[in-house]
Amino acid sequence: MNFLRPKSTLRLVLTGFMVVMLPLVAALVIATMSVDRLVTHGQQALLQSVFVTQGSQVLVETVRAMERNARQYQVLGDQVLFNVYKENHERFNDAVRGLDSQDLAKEQRQLLENLRASEDQLHTLLLNHSHDAPEVASAMPTFIEMGRVAQQILVNSQDLISRGVQQMQSEAEGVQRTLVLQALALVPAAVLLTVLFTVLISRPVRQIDQAIRRLGDGSFADTPVISGPSDLRQLGERLDWLRVRLLELEQNKTRFLQHMSHELKTPLTAIREGTELLREQVAGALNDQQGEIVAILRENALQLQKLIEDLLNFSIVQSHATTLSTAPVEFNRLVEEVLADHRLAMLSRQLEADLELQPLVVEGDREKLRVLVDNLLSNAIKYSPDGSRLTIRLVKDDGSARLEVGDNGPGIPPEERERVFEAFYQGAPANKGPVRGTGLGLSIALEYARAHGGSIRVVESTCRGACVQVNLPVVQGA
Repeated sequence: MNFLRPKSTLRLVLTGFMVVMLPLVAALVIATMSVDRLVTHGQQALLQSVFVTQGSQVLVETVRAMERNARQYQVLGDQVLFNVYKENHERFNDAVRGLDSQDLAKEQRQLLENLRASEDQLHTLLLNHSHDAPEVASAMPTFIEMGRVAQQILVNSQDLISRGVQQMQSEAEGVQRTLVLQALALVPAAVLLTVLFTVLISRPVRQIDQAIRRLGDGSFADTPVISGPSDLRQLGERLDWLRVRLLELEQNKTRFLQHMSHELKTPLTAIREGTELLREQVAGALNDQQGEIVAILRENALQLQKLIEDLLNFSIVQSHATTLSTAPVEFNRLVEEVLADHRLAMLSRQLEADLELQPLVVEGDREKLRVLVDNLLSNAIKYSPDGSRLTIRLVKDDGSARLEVGDNGPGIPPEERERVFEAFYQGAPANKGPVRGTGLGLSIALEYARAHGGSIRVVESTCRGACVQVNLPVVQGA
């Protein structure tokens, strides 16, 4: 099977072309040989028929001439007439020898032998007796019988032509059937060979495409396996080298995010604690302007803390170290708690919430579910216009808890509804807020929803803006 695994794709394509063409060329050669054989046989049969017919006609004419010369010689006794008879006798013998050399039927050959024997006896008689001998006179009716025999040979020769034509038609039909059977056998064989080499050529290309897609999706665990020609296998080796490099870069990025996040948390903690001490006026009373400055510092410190926590959560997700400490969680109460944490941000933006929360219990990690809900609410608040309303619904839907968080912001275009769950992808900028997000919130929400056996997506809703729907399994009987 080495011919199926040549050293290059070009050789594989050329080999496939030659192998696929082989049965077609064989069919063409066989068809040409069959037609050539049929034509040759037809020509031979036609020439034989023409020669036999011509010989038979000569035979009939010669017998008549001999009869005429013999009768004239019998009456006149002229030696010249007898010489003419002998010349016709030689023509007769030539015609008989010519017909005897042909492939005659058994009946026709027997007639020819009888005719030759009769003519020999008559010729011997004329040579050995005088023209007026009684034996010569009694032998003259023999020419009449010879003429009938010669005529019968001519008729049989014409029948031979008809039989030859029928035989040629039969052979032509046989050749036609043979060519049809060959086509029925060889065309499927060519199709099967075409399919075989199509698979052999397309399989490594498909494997390369799948390997590239896995790398594009961030899956670096599986080694690309490329089968086929050597040049494509070498390309697979280069893809594996690229996979290893990307894996190293991903690991370096994850370590960098982890280290950076931890390093940022230490000074941020000090800033938050100092801001809280100032806000509580532990170091002394603050005037109104100083209080506003402290409030701004506190709000931005909280936003910065949220960004750092997103980076930490993303690092955990990327390192596939997500572990769940599962327990029954009253999901409706959890949503209320997260909403309470955002109460000040909503008041500052004059936002209100339309709540519809059914009491539902889910089995999950309370802290990660809290992060999931917090990211959804943070996005909704960030993209909502001042003075607008949020829609928060939690209902039971076919054995799952369905949470919908909608806003009246600019919305998410249909072509971006899948991409918003990609890490670091950011859509239109938020209406308010000095700090732009990292683009990790929905990516983390997606991973945590999947970790709980649920799903998350952007759906159409009655809200003017975006609506994100989360489905999580509920505890049965709770």
